[in-house]
Amino acid sequence: MTKVFIDTSVFIRFLTADDKQKFEECQKFFEAGEEGKIRSYTSNIVVLEIQFVLIKLYKFPKDKVLSDTDNLISLRNLTIIEKTDTRRALLLYKKHNIKYADCLIVTQVPSDVKLVTYDTDFSKIEKLLPVTPAELL
Repeated sequence: MTKVFIDTSVFIRFLTADDKQKFEECQKFFEAGEEGKIRSYTSNIVVLEIQFVLIKLYKFPKDKVLSDTDNLISLRNLTIIEKTDTRRALLLYKKHNIKYADCLIVTQVPSDVKLVTYDTDFSKIEKLLPVTPAELL
């Protein structure tokens, strides 16, 4: 079974359906998880970013975002990782020109797990090989 960590961008593309191709890729990706082909992880930082992006940037109603988030965190084979490594995240933030939240997320990705994302900033982190949902499938 493939192990993956799902980044915010994948959830956003799925929930907003603002890019038809990426939405369809995400739909297939989440179906693979529901079929038990993928063991997924995400984190409390990702959930925080989903809330912020959908409510503040996309202006989605809070009730809808909460309902959608509840459905997402209830996906089959999904584990929420709560632990971060603040010291390591700060070092990554200092070294790379990426968002601090992304640096925190990097510290949450287990070493034997692929990061699934559309965010190209993650490719700046050595030893982290991000893939899109389409590349994974």
